Amino acid sequence: MTEILVQLIEGSSINNFILSTTWLWPLLEILHFIGLSLLLGSMLVIDVRLAGYAQSMNVERTSALLPIAAIGFFVNALTGLLFFLGDPARYAINIGFQLKMLLIAIAGINALLFVVKVKPEMQNWNPYGDTSKTAKAIAYISLLLWFSVLLLGRLIPYVGTG
Repeated sequence: MTEILVQLIEGSSINNFILSTTWLWPLLEILHFIGLSLLLGSMLVIDVRLAGYAQSMNVERTSALLPIAAIGFFVNALTGLLFFLGDPARYAINIGFQLKMLLIAIAGINALLFVVKVKPEMQNWNPYGDTSKTAKAIAYISLLLWFSVLLLGRLIPYVGTG
């Protein structure tokens, strides 16, 4: 299945464009880094506050950073897709890439748990007080997942391919 997908992508017009445009890959790297900064910077503030720290910051106001995190995620999803389309054979069998995609999916499930379990109860909290055990668990898991995604992304060029 993976081989068929790789064969479909290799030689496609988008693959050829990415590989033949000398400035595109470095531009994608820059945009991916900016997206990463927006995503992780926002999530760091949100998760640290949800973990019960920085109580001088209104916990409900940290949600104002969610659109910035979403923009960062969108930028990274788009640039990441273009990286994959540019070199599908390398990424498809790379264990670092595979684990990164798995952790991103788990982070999505964790975010869904936040929306379902924590967001509804936040209105009952003291905005400058402590947070629930559920919020703390979700925050710590989020921090672990996103920094693991960052680490795996950096390791992709250096880890085995399969």
